[in-house]
Amino acid sequence: LKEAFSPEGYRLCLRPRRSNLIPHSAMKLFLTAFCAGAHAANPVSKVLELLGSLQSKIVKEGEAEQEQYEKFVHFCQQGAKQLQRELNDSADRKAQLEAAVEKSSSDIESDEASIGELSESISTAESDLAEAEKVRAKQHADYSSRDAELSETIDTINRAIRALKKSSFAQTNAQSIGRVSEALEALIQAGSIAGSDRARLQALMQSSEDAQDHVMVQSHKGLDAVIEVFEDMLEKAETQKGEATKEETKQAHSHTMLVSSLKNKIKNSNKELNDTKHHKAAAEEDKATAEGDLAETTKDADADNSELASLQTDCMVKASDHEASVEGRNEELKALDAAKKIIEEKTGGATDRAYSLLQVKSKASSEDYSDVIDNLKALSRKSNDFSLALLTSQISTTVKTASSSGADPFAKVKGLIENMIQRLLDDAKKEADQKAYCDKEMSETKQKKEEHEEDIEHLSGKMRKAESSIARLTAEIAELESDLGHIASMQRDMDANRAAEHADYEAQSSDYKQGIDGIQMAIKVLKEYYGKSSLLQQPAVGTHSSADGESTGIIGMLEVAESDFTKLLAEVESDEKESEKYYEETTQENKVATAEKKTALKFKGKEQAETKSELEELTGDRDSEQSELDAVLDYYSKVKKQCVAKPEPYEERKRRREAEMEGLKNALDILEGNAMAFLQVNRFRKH
Repeated sequence: LKEAFSPEGYRLCLRPRRSNLIPHSAMKLFLTAFCAGAHAANPVSKVLELLGSLQSKIVKEGEAEQEQYEKFVHFCQQGAKQLQRELNDSADRKAQLEAAVEKSSSDIESDEASIGELSESISTAESDLAEAEKVRAKQHADYSSRDAELSETIDTINRAIRALKKSSFAQTNAQSIGRVSEALEALIQAGSIAGSDRARLQALMQSSEDAQDHVMVQSHKGLDAVIEVFEDMLEKAETQKGEATKEETKQAHSHTMLVSSLKNKIKNSNKELNDTKHHKAAAEEDKATAEGDLAETTKDADADNSELASLQTDCMVKASDHEASVEGRNEELKALDAAKKIIEEKTGGATDRAYSLLQVKSKASSEDYSDVIDNLKALSRKSNDFSLALLTSQISTTVKTASSSGADPFAKVKGLIENMIQRLLDDAKKEADQKAYCDKEMSETKQKKEEHEEDIEHLSGKMRKAESSIARLTAEIAELESDLGHIASMQRDMDANRAAEHADYEAQSSDYKQGIDGIQMAIKVLKEYYGKSSLLQQPAVGTHSSADGESTGIIGMLEVAESDFTKLLAEVESDEKESEKYYEETTQENKVATAEKKTALKFKGKEQAETKSELEELTGDRDSEQSELDAVLDYYSKVKKQCVAKPEPYEERKRRREAEMEGLKNALDILEGNAMAFLQVNRFRKH
């Protein structure tokens, strides 16, 4: 290369191409091409070449920078999109957790109020139960004392009546009056005797003392009067004893019912209290878990926001820097282009005069043209290029025409070769531009394809999640509806059972009450009859006598039956109150459960509708993305057909074209080879 650009190199241009002084074939080709283009080897053309190279370098650097920037923009877009998705998910999760915390707080507050009310209710019920036991103990003690007094009074009266009835008329004198006085004194001292009866007894006492002066006349009459008073008092005492027993039974029944009610209330309240405490503990645990998750979610969201802000800042700074870089590059290219244009427009004539190395007097032999034509034919056959074959034919025709007319075909042949070289250069530029276009479009289209596929996959994932939520909510709604149906069915059965139980209670209560009334009426009739018959004087001879002994047993059995009926009535009434209480409590529980499940059903239905709406939006977004992806895939297929599905790869076409251009340059060298003998070197002349 040193020799080529030295004065000796210029002198080599004056020698024939086949000179034995240049044995190396590659060097011959280079020097031939150098000598043929020596007119371009000057400072001005070198400056233009350097300017063009610099422009190419700047453009290439700009393309590389643009490619890197586009990758960075893709990174920014994908990073921002991913962070925004995470922020949206965090916002949804945060809203759910806040709702969970609020619900747990509300449940805890409600449970605390319920615990306070239940504790107060249990305390009140326990206090009422203790007070009821005290009252019942006092009632029973009073009854026992009263019953003992009445029993003693009845026994005393019965003994007195029997003693008086057993006394004969002959014994009526002092002994009868003494026994009457003793009986009267005992009855007057009895606490169960009413004030009016006590007064009558005191009057009889006085009359019995006064009667000692005329015993024979008045004794029989006075004894009957005393027995009549005693029997009247006996009836009253027995009536009082029966009423006291009935009142005791009634009070015992009322006490049993009250105690049972209070105990059931305490039991149910304790159960409800324990359930409420467990529910409160679970709500507190749920609240703590939700608050922990909420804090973690908030922390993650803050970190994502910070990262997104940092990413946006970095991307904006990078975009600003890239914009400044593009602007600076464009200004530099604009300045280089302006300088190049000025040089080309203003220095053309001066360059030709100052730096022309060679002036060709255009003289080539027919042997040279034959070599050119032979080389071009060989090249066209090797490359199988119709254009080269056509060029060979044109040159051959031009040479033959010139030979026959005596004209010099050099300029025309050279022009044909140079035009062919220029066309090949243009084709190479077009193919290079096409390859750059293909590389760019293929890369960008593939990137868009991957972005759309990623978006579709993300949307499909959300759709699957929404479909799963809808399926879960549908199952939960079906379960709630089934529970509501079961509760309603159970309530209907309870209503029917309660109505049947109440009807059965009414029938039993009516039967027992009627039985008790009947027995009491029978006892009264028997007592009235046998009580009166016992007051009659037993005749010496008679055909009928009252069954006093049997009547006592019958009355006793009736009293046992009355007691049984009363006890059974109390049990029936207790069972009725228990059933009614259980029915009311269960009905209330069913109402609460129904309200809770209806509320849950309402919110789950709302959530299901919102999820379905979200699914529709996601489906629309995915369909839109799919449509865009289909369009990208269609365009990608077209670009691949245009850029990939070629019968001959670009690199092969490039090598073939370079070989053709080299052959054309060699042909041009052949033409210019002998013409070198006629060249004049203006620059050497000056030396």
